[in-house]
Amino acid sequence: MVTSSLIFGIIPSIVWLAFFLFEDRRHPEPKRMIFYVFLAGGLSTAIAAIPELYIQRIFSLGGELTSSLSLLFSFAFVEELAKFIAVYLVVSKSKFFDEWVDGMIYMVTAGLGFAAIENILNLIGTSLIVEVTLIRGIGATLLHALASGVVGFYWMRGRVIEGLFFAAIIHGLFNFLILKLGGLEVYASLLLLLVAIFTLHDFEILKRRDALRMIKRPSLRR
Repeated sequence: MVTSSLIFGIIPSIVWLAFFLFEDRRHPEPKRMIFYVFLAGGLSTAIAAIPELYIQRIFSLGGELTSSLSLLFSFAFVEELAKFIAVYLVVSKSKFFDEWVDGMIYMVTAGLGFAAIENILNLIGTSLIVEVTLIRGIGATLLHALASGVVGFYWMRGRVIEGLFFAAIIHGLFNFLILKLGGLEVYASLLLLLVAIFTLHDFEILKRRDALRMIKRPSLRR
């Protein structure tokens, strides 16, 4: 059961990772960097866990529902910040962090690593492995990739806080729609579709910048 959970938990992230790496096919990042960032994204679940437990305790003491909007947005912000910290620590001084689009590629990769761990934890103990894998693969896994991509885009524009804010809004709103409108997942799906359109457009913006001129690493941190 644990082995199946590991395999099926990682599959959706690998599929989406292949899709997003195709966006950077002309100047791909080294496979080892992708692996390190994916692993860092997975480990960032531990970074997020401690403040999330503390936040949940505060809401419980205050008598708030665990599905309250403020709690969901708090969790979302913590997770997006944890993923960003993980990526920053791994790539900020790397010689392979040398293009505008790299910020989005690495953030999406970390988001998928985070999602892989979440998927594995959700699959452990369930008998509906295939069903849960499909649902989370289309929903939560893609959500983490897109929200992280938003952070990556704003990071490359020198507006990380703004990116974290927008990512948390997207992340929290998706979870709210899933929890509050159970059975009407179409609204959450439409949200993901809309964000996906903007995220792919953001990829194109950064790729055009890379095509216009080769930039040096200090330029990425302006």
